[in-house]
Amino acid sequence: MLFITLLSPKGKGADAVKHLKTLKASKNITIREVFFTFGRYDGIIIFEAVNEAAAMKFVMQTGFDTNYTMETLVAVPTDKI
Repeated sequence: MLFITLLSPKGKGADAVKHLKTLKASKNITIREVFFTFGRYDGIIIFEAVNEAAAMKFVMQTGFDTNYTMETLVAVPTDKI
């Protein structure tokens, strides 16, 4: 399963940026890309997870570590529809 997590900072600033630059995948997670962006969201993580529970655990831990507000979407490739 493919997921996109949108990030908005609310606390740790430079420490959170440093954390995202060295973000490591946990068990059952493959990080495809991490981007910093301008606009409503300041960062995006694109990752794969074996299931929703693994994705939830990864997102929650990343949010706790960075103090970002996060919104996660399930991404479905166009060739799968």
